[in-house]
Amino acid sequence: MSTAHFATVEAYNAAHPDCPLPTQAPGRNGLRGYHAAMRGVTDDVADTGASLTVEFLPGGAPSPEGPDRVGTVVATRWGEGPVLVLAEAVSLRAAWEAVKRHWPTRLSEVRAALSDLGTS
Repeated sequence: MSTAHFATVEAYNAAHPDCPLPTQAPGRNGLRGYHAAMRGVTDDVADTGASLTVEFLPGGAPSPEGPDRVGTVVATRWGEGPVLVLAEAVSLRAAWEAVKRHWPTRLSEVRAALSDLGTS
């Protein structure tokens, strides 16, 4: 299974204008994402060992009381490039719940959790 890769946030946003990643830190910091208890998710897919965060776009993972949205799940270096697309056109609530249920610490585990949705 291949993962779409964009070198920069701007390149990702150009390809996914309906599910943008904020380009400025205040907007990124306001997103509800997954980061394995602030340690980050280790990139064992490209084997870089980088610490990544999983973002649910647009707008972050839905809050429990908020409405669900369909969007894209990506992994980034804390909101910076590269941007790895993990799932597209998925329920962000279902993706969030799948990731939380597995509590992954490695990117391969995030991909496995999202594969439960049948779309990664």
